[in-house]
Amino acid sequence: MAQEVAHMKEAMQARIYGDSVMKGTVIDRAYRYHALMEEYLTKFREKFSIETENRSRFGITVDKGYSLLRQDLDQGVACDYALVEFGGNDCNFKWNEISVLPESEHEPLTRLSHFKETYHSMVRDLKRANIQPVLMTLPPIDAERYLAFLGRNGNDPKQILRWLGDVQRIYRFHESYSNAIVRIAEETGCPLVDVRSYFLDRPRFRDLICIDGVHPSEAGYKLVFQAFTDFISNNPAAAC
Repeated sequence: MAQEVAHMKEAMQARIYGDSVMKGTVIDRAYRYHALMEEYLTKFREKFSIETENRSRFGITVDKGYSLLRQDLDQGVACDYALVEFGGNDCNFKWNEISVLPESEHEPLTRLSHFKETYHSMVRDLKRANIQPVLMTLPPIDAERYLAFLGRNGNDPKQILRWLGDVQRIYRFHESYSNAIVRIAEETGCPLVDVRSYFLDRPRFRDLICIDGVHPSEAGYKLVFQAFTDFISNNPAAAC
């Protein structure tokens, strides 16, 4: 009888607003992209009775994500939770321009100050619509692997490195956007899924990242799923 009642429980409704990370993008050894997230969303539905619509898009920044969110809110979207995940593209640069002009000043696709302002706006608008925002930290990147990947796309890694000063500047800059998300969660009282720590706690976290240096590998996505599973298990109200 209890099992029947559990099946009758109305499923929670959630939406995901993110980039290719929450699209579940992986890249294989032939440098072909594939998406895995639907597999994990199915597992979430079965395990926690959470129905999820994934609005994540490959390559988008927080501005485009906010525009997509505003469209949905204007159309009266109704859900219980909205996961917000951006930053990986926002902290990126126009590497082709840096490769040609390493002595010039270059700005990220989204300045950190604007990134934080837009995140705050997304949280505010979701709360006004009675939707609980949930934030997450960013999985780490492998700076050396990413620089090599940029070279495959016709850029000059030596020129890029000349502009960077040291290759780990890519990692640190990416990290600054993830750290900003942590602060936003603290300032707004939003639940935070600390995916990044799950990676960094592993002694060989590079094995959890694809050959492009940016996207989690299949093993990495299993860890992302574990982070969310643990979060919901430790916050049972989220699955009620």
